[in-house]
Amino acid sequence: MSTDDDFDEQVIDPLDLPERPLTARNLADYQECPQKFLLSHFVPRAESRRFIGGPAALHQALREALVECYRLGGPTEVLPERLLEGFEHGWDGRLCADSLEEQRLHDQGVAMLETYHARHQQDQPEISQVDLRMEVELGGHLFVAVADLILREAEGGLNALRWLSTRRPPGPAEIVESLSWGLLFLAAEHSFPEEDVSVTMYSLRRASGHRLRFDAEEAHGVQRRLTRIADRIRVATEFPTVTGKHCRWCRARGRCPALR
Repeated sequence: MSTDDDFDEQVIDPLDLPERPLTARNLADYQECPQKFLLSHFVPRAESRRFIGGPAALHQALREALVECYRLGGPTEVLPERLLEGFEHGWDGRLCADSLEEQRLHDQGVAMLETYHARHQQDQPEISQVDLRMEVELGGHLFVAVADLILREAEGGLNALRWLSTRRPPGPAEIVESLSWGLLFLAAEHSFPEEDVSVTMYSLRRASGHRLRFDAEEAHGVQRRLTRIADRIRVATEFPTVTGKHCRWCRARGRCPALR
């Protein structure tokens, strides 16, 4: 399949698509713009980073710092200074729109980590896994989801947790409707079949989280939605471009036929 500047968005042999696990982000890309989904498989990392944007750069640095913290035992074992060092190591202000955004997001990141450490430095969590990649086969398709942290709960069971730094984190109802959180739950259930599994969305901006379990009906609904979109992707021969506000930070922007 051609991926040069003469890329034809109208005719694609579906057998040429990479046979690799689909993420919830892949499915969201396809629903938003089929061309974005297709091009995102072939965008070089350097080009993708040009359009990542300040908020995403902030989240990457926050996550890197927290993952390192929990690999060392969590806030009970790691001094706040060490946590902030991890943030500085992962922070790349060049990805921000300007120096004002760079300073604002950097300060927000430091404040979020200081608050997080203060709230959790007395915790005694049993850390099961950190930065865990989980694959699951659903409806003949392979999917993948990543948990930032897997904790064993005091009352039993495992909790798959993700940190968010968005200004408007989802509420419990939105989490249940989300393909991303639903896939995380299904992947964790598959990876730990003998465990009682739950998922937690922890908002670093609000210093609080939502923990929930998907019941059988909700989990089935998520699986049905995931597989329906995957079915469409695997047999697609046309990947039209859908333009809109999302184009500004599209990681495939540099190669999009509609934006040349």
